[in-house]
Amino acid sequence: MYLMKNIKYIFILTIIGLFVSCTDILDEKMKVQVSADYLYSTPDGLNRVVTALYSEERTLSQKNNSELMAVQMLDYSTDLMTFRAGSATALARLDNLTADFSTVGNFWAHYYNIIGKANEVVSAAENMGVEDDIVNKAWAEAKVFRARSYFELLKRFDRIYLNTFSTNYTNLDRVFTPAKQEDVYTLINQDLTDAMAVLDWKVPSSSSGTSYGRFTKAVAKHIKAQVAMWQKNWDEAIAQCDDIISCPDYGLLDKRGSVFEGADLNNKEVLWTYQYANDIGGGGVIVDGSFVGHRMSLITTPNYKKVNGLGSFLAEHGGYGWGRVYPNQYLLNLYDKQKDHRYSEYYKHEWYYLDPEILPAGKNLGDVATVDNSLYLECLHPMTRKYFDKWTNADLPSRNNSFKDIIIYRLAETYLMAAEAYYHRDGSSSSKAIEYYNQTWERAGNDKFTGILTLNLLLDEYARELCFEGHRWALLKRLGILEERVKKYEGDTTAEDPKLTADVALARKNFKYYHWYWPIPQSEVDQMGKENFPQNEGY
Repeated sequence: MYLMKNIKYIFILTIIGLFVSCTDILDEKMKVQVSADYLYSTPDGLNRVVTALYSEERTLSQKNNSELMAVQMLDYSTDLMTFRAGSATALARLDNLTADFSTVGNFWAHYYNIIGKANEVVSAAENMGVEDDIVNKAWAEAKVFRARSYFELLKRFDRIYLNTFSTNYTNLDRVFTPAKQEDVYTLINQDLTDAMAVLDWKVPSSSSGTSYGRFTKAVAKHIKAQVAMWQKNWDEAIAQCDDIISCPDYGLLDKRGSVFEGADLNNKEVLWTYQYANDIGGGGVIVDGSFVGHRMSLITTPNYKKVNGLGSFLAEHGGYGWGRVYPNQYLLNLYDKQKDHRYSEYYKHEWYYLDPEILPAGKNLGDVATVDNSLYLECLHPMTRKYFDKWTNADLPSRNNSFKDIIIYRLAETYLMAAEAYYHRDGSSSSKAIEYYNQTWERAGNDKFTGILTLNLLLDEYARELCFEGHRWALLKRLGILEERVKKYEGDTTAEDPKLTADVALARKNFKYYHWYWPIPQSEVDQMGKENFPQNEGY
């Protein structure tokens, strides 16, 4: 069992310690060994708090927060997705996105909660002295949490407030004003630089097994490269990407689909994942006596159960499905269907009759299932395989959650960022840009590219390789083409996909100038004071 699979258990103990640290009027004896004082004044305690941060970070994907992860990872409101239904409709369709929209508020609160705890760890570590190795590692990991959280907030909201101090009774009364973006970037870059100097390339093994899932030097460098791309600092992006690529601990897998095969996505192409397992330490939350994982598989798997002859959820088909978000025809048409193996390995296109007891008349076992067009979008639309899960729910395919790991960063993105950075710095004929572009392009089965590289070629390869991994919206915004691409390609129309009964190109029609950023949650504006922190324009 991986150490990161035990984070939830440690997190529970840590939270208990935080809450029982107050004096009990009837009995002042500490009921648990973990106290708030212990957590922030000892190396082991500080390590426990950081470990709990991984669990807190992972709540982004869990049950009631599942739409937060879907919005972030499933290319909502971009040129690659077709959206059918779900609680994040306002963001997917851009038809009712307001400052009161709960998903936006939860996203803001999630990352500021991470930042608040990270500030406490950084402050406590510096007070204790970072000479101790455990304290130093906790300090570095907290800095990655803080940098990553500010980066995610800045990309979505443009205007955020900056705080690096632990919140306590002495500093509750403060004036909140939007930070200058250059100040936010300065903090992010400094935090990542500090972390890179401390963290190892691979997390060392411990008595509990390998600590897979914790931040490493590679994760900090990868985020540093992402930040550099936003700042158009091509030299910095190249330096960080080249460092990761040259590290022998990492490498692209020979088989593309293997990256996402299985429940434990712990392979040399993966830089960082949300770790899950269906047990006491597995990262899920306990609801009604059962462990609950995430719902990324449900959201991306069609509701094929409704189809005559399929009848029940099966592990072979991916288990429970809601059928909410799919690849659109524009994305699917980017692949050479004869050469590019990603077309079959990254997507499931067909479902088959497997149950002899409900086999429709005239059909044979193994035949491709068919459905009336009215049910196509919900029940048999092609799906991404990146969250496809026939492993963790094999014992109970009707379970409405998944315990498959979720990949957050992987080496394929590192290669493509490096290719783009070399392209911007050295031009269309850059040998390094073309070399790195070919890493994912040739691996997919395509002929080696030897021509002149263009931004459109890079953009298409980003789509083919990284679709539904949480990069597209930010990429389009960074390149200044979000509005153009959404209005041109988002969703599908009946002309593009004849199996549809109605157009589902909704964000394509609804995109307004202010959809380049999200509204500041109205509750936050009210608390900070609109005279100090006004709402984003348009909302």
